[in-house]
Amino acid sequence: MILDMKALNNKTIQASLLVAISGILYGFLGYMGTKIIDENLSIPMMLFWRFLVAGLWMSLFFAKKQLKNKKLARADKRTLCYTFLFGAIGYSGSCGFFFMASQYTGTGVAMVIFFSYPIAVALCNCFLHKEAMKIGTGISLLAITLGLFLLRDSTNHPISLVGILLGVLAALSYAFYVIGSKRFSSLNVDSTLLTMVVCFSCAFIFCLLAVADHSFVVPHSLRTWGYILGLGIFVTALPIQLMLEGLKHISSMRASIISVLEPLVTVLVGILLLNESISSIQLLGVIILLGSTILIQFQKGL
Repeated sequence: MILDMKALNNKTIQASLLVAISGILYGFLGYMGTKIIDENLSIPMMLFWRFLVAGLWMSLFFAKKQLKNKKLARADKRTLCYTFLFGAIGYSGSCGFFFMASQYTGTGVAMVIFFSYPIAVALCNCFLHKEAMKIGTGISLLAITLGLFLLRDSTNHPISLVGILLGVLAALSYAFYVIGSKRFSSLNVDSTLLTMVVCFSCAFIFCLLAVADHSFVVPHSLRTWGYILGLGIFVTALPIQLMLEGLKHISSMRASIISVLEPLVTVLVGILLLNESISSIQLLGVIILLGSTILIQFQKGL
């Protein structure tokens, strides 16, 4: 029994580490996405190439796995259809709504609203699964909200009701994706296959949007392709796979709280690569977020 508890704790720690690394890699999204948009690509076009490259990359890994392991667990058509649906609605929705919200409120406020999605996950668990929210979890969620508020940028964007609504939609979309992914990641299905399906579902949605607004183009610059490959592989495919693998052993609530490491990395990337500065208030937000992420690891039953 003791050995089983130790094994369970080890799996929880390992899974939490995978989700943390996922959040760290996601932290480069703003930098890489900005670089691609600066190459005169529209947001739908940037997101289409991002997810297409990610899907193709994961396809290569999945094909390699199948060659090595003929008995690799396969998902039934129903699981694949649901995974496609969660990706098309949840993941692509979170990306699209977030970038749209940023145009109305600025990235700082949009980030605060979007990364409040752990609250949406907690509320969904309470209402749908009748799970009572623990005091420690509630404190962690409040601390995360405060930390994100302090971490927002200092640009003076007008308060926009449309921008706030879009930010809320982004948060709800990602909460939908995390909760749905938790259900199917718990099955004996390879995370590489699930990642591939999610990426192709998002690529499909943004391809339609790019065609609809007549912004579909094929990049010709090697520099643009370099950014697209980096965005698709290191900032999309790997983080999604790590998140799905981590969700096999930890709850969607714990995973969503750990993943708020992303805005911390975004701040550090801005300082190191974009020559941005950080204020003392933002530094306090960094400390609060880190503390919340560490403390959540000591909560039992989460």
